[in-house]
This record gives sequence, C-alpha cells and structure tokens, in this order.
Amino acid sequence: MSWWQGMGLVYGRGLREQLRSRTFKIVTVVLLLLSTGAVVVPKLVAGGPTTYTLATVGRAPVSVTTTVDAAARDGGFRTAYVIRPDEAAVRDAVQHGDATVGIVGNRMYVAKRDAGAFPGIVAQSLVRLETARMLTGFGLTSEQLARLGSIRPPQQVIIAPTQNQGRANVGFAVGLVLYLALLFSGQIIAMTVATEKASRISEVLLAVLRPSQILVGTVLSVATVAMLQLLVLAVPVLVATSVTGSSWLPAAAAPDIALAITWFVLGFGLFAFLYAAGGALVDKVTEAGTAVLPVTAVIIAGYLLGVIVVLGSPGSPLSVAASLFPLTAPLAMPIRWGSGDVPVYQLLLALVLTALAGLGCIWLASTVYRRALAITGHRVHVGELFRRRKGRSGPASR
Repeated sequence: MSWWQGMGLVYGRGLREQLRSRTFKIVTVVLLLLSTGAVVVPKLVAGGPTTYTLATVGRAPVSVTTTVDAAARDGGFRTAYVIRPDEAAVRDAVQHGDATVGIVGNRMYVAKRDAGAFPGIVAQSLVRLETARMLTGFGLTSEQLARLGSIRPPQQVIIAPTQNQGRANVGFAVGLVLYLALLFSGQIIAMTVATEKASRISEVLLAVLRPSQILVGTVLSVATVAMLQLLVLAVPVLVATSVTGSSWLPAAAAPDIALAITWFVLGFGLFAFLYAAGGALVDKVTEAGTAVLPVTAVIIAGYLLGVIVVLGSPGSPLSVAASLFPLTAPLAMPIRWGSGDVPVYQLLLALVLTALAGLGCIWLASTVYRRALAITGHRVHVGELFRRRKGRSGPASR
C-alpha cells in the first residue's frame, strides 16, 4: 500500500464519521440560520435609502432644490419638500419630526436627531443662492455667474496606507476567514486526535499505517468538513446577490484571489498540524482545549498584529517582521500585500518560509503523535517525548 492510499483510507474514514456526527448536523443548521439572518435582517431593518425633508414658506427656490437633488443622487439618499404657510409652521414641522430642516429667509431650523449631512448641504445651497444675488447686484451678467458656478473643486488625492481598496478587502477577508476557521476547526482536530488516542483506535491504525498518513488524513477530513460549513455560510449571500444582481466579491484581480487562497491553505495546514500535535499530548479528551492554548494564543496574536499593526502601518519594521515570520505570515502578509507596498521578493520569501514551516509541522506532529501514544496515564510534556529511549516495542515505535 502506497503512502497516498493509506492516507486516503484514513481521510475517507474520518470524513464519513464527521459527516454522520450529530455535531456536524447541528452546527451546519445553526450556521445556515445565522448566515440567512445576517442577510435578511439588515434588509428588513434598513427599509430603503434615508429620506430627508426640507420645509419652506412657499415653494423652495429652484437653485436650492437643484443643488439638494444633485447631492441626493451622489449621496444615495432621498429628498422631500413640504410647504408651510409661515415661519411658525416651519419651526413646528422641524420640532415635531415632520421635516429634517426648515428654512425661512436667512434662518435655518434643524432637527438634532438623524440630521446627518443634510443641514450642511442646505446651508451651502443658501450661501450659493445669496452669493449669486449679491454678484448680480454688483453688475455680473448671467453668463459670468454661470462661469463662476462651473468652477470645479480641487482634485482629491487620497493619501492612505491602502492604495487599492479591493486588494485590501481581499487581504482582510482571508485573514478573518483563516482566523475563524482555525479557532473553530483547530479544536475539532485536537479533540479528534485525543479521542482516537484515548480509545486506542490510533494504536490499531499505527499497526498498518505511518503516523504521517494518519495525521494528514485526519486533518484533511476535518478541513473538508470546515470548508463545507464555510460554503453553507456563503450560500445565503450567493442567493441574495444573484437575485439582486450585486457583486459579493470585492473588486480585486484574479491573481490576488489566487494568492489569498494560497495563504489560506498554507496557514490552515501549518496550524492544523500543531493542533493535532497538541491533541496527541493529552490522556483525556477534556484536556485537549488546555493543551492547544499556546497554539490558539499564537493565532490570536498573529491576527491582532495583522488588523492593528499591519493594517495601520504596512511598511513599519514590525509589520515586515510579522509578514515574514511563518507563524504570523498567513494572517499578516495578505493584509500587508493588500496595501500595495510589498516587494515581490518579500512575498516569495514569506511563502517559501511558511511552506517549509508547514512541512516541519507535519514532521513534528507525526513524531509527537508516534511517541505520545507510548505514554498513558497522564498528560504528556514535550520534554518527556524527546527524553524517551528509542526501540520501544509495539505500534508506537513505528
């Protein structure tokens, strides 16, 4: 039997058990309900774009309505106009919530609640109207006023750490998804390995298979289930966007998406085998969560470095170090790469170092797995594994 055939047997067995478990069914249903609620509830609560109302004595000036309507189109909100007979009625309309802003001559009444930027837009329109009136009094012709009104504001040049928002969104998304997937699936991997050790199933498997075959098959089976549950989370979003016609992916190039998937695979593989090694150290399944706390702490630290340090200052020395160190690179480098300011050689170096670290984690986890099975009755310490003599008989010596 080849190495791949043996690993495939373990993978198929683990996948069948995961899919048949009650936990998988319950978690999948809960995730589907949560994802559906996250899509449906905001739509029900939002109820369409915000509407602002302007109250005036008589019909509002055309110059004001033209400016306000143009701002509404650009800002994605709606405007409504109400007419009141006098200033007192305009003030009452604003005070009782029938209008957001009221104007009477050179006086403007504003409702404090939910006013937003609308009062500023109305104020600018009034200033523009009064300026045009004064310039006309100074002798300017309508053509000259039109030329003044056509002056464009200066071009805005955005200076920010992120040069491409689409790429930044992809980088942040892969870091977040990897973080959540590791925290959720890592515990399952550790508990699966701990259960097999406690029930002596692993000793039976080691009689015919190598430790690396068992671990890789176990990790891949849990990873497959995790990916299926991530797809369940994405189904309501895909359905909603297909109905509305909006895009659910951030604006980014295909190479950035491929790079994000590569980082996810490398990061998940690296930490998954560390979780598996932690699960092999315990004698009781209930101790698995405590045994993998150091791995969880590294993941949380890497994520915090990514969203706090790297996202805020991608070019700082600490950000560069976090994006190159294998244990933090899967969470930090995608965010830093999204900033658009990463030399290609640093990206390639981080990928190579992380891949080598992942292979090292497979070897380490297999070694820990093989040696930890020979120690029962108490939780295994790492130093105890490497102090034991070789040549022990039984399946654990394979």
